[in-house]
Amino acid sequence: MKTFVDATGKTWTVTINTSAVKRAKETAGVYLVDMVKEESDLYGRLLLDPVLVCDVAYGVCEPEVKARKFTRDDFNAVLVGDAIAAAREAILGDLVDFFPNPIRSIFRKALAGPPDGRGPASGGSSGNSPAPSASTPAT
Repeated sequence: MKTFVDATGKTWTVTINTSAVKRAKETAGVYLVDMVKEESDLYGRLLLDPVLVCDVAYGVCEPEVKARKFTRDDFNAVLVGDAIAAAREAILGDLVDFFPNPIRSIFRKALAGPPDGRGPASGGSSGNSPAPSASTPAT
């Protein structure tokens, strides 16, 4: 379970489980489990598309959104700027924990990027996948 703070200072809880994955597919049209597939471009899309992040966050947080009596528009209105990045990081962090080992360990390393501290989007991979496959030959 991870949390993020929206633009108004409210804290939201991200819990990725099977229900949340299904809700994200309904609200955003993405299957979060695909993130670990080598050919997936979902990581890059989440980095570059703030609207997609908001749609995924809504699906993941929908029970809490409804409990707070927010509409989808209310929720989207408080996800701006750094709050979108915080939501994305909470979603990615909890998505890692959703997977069983050894996938969890591999996914965590892929999201962390190379030892020099660069994340996967800044040189660790092509942006189309979290990380190169172990079967990819070194050049």
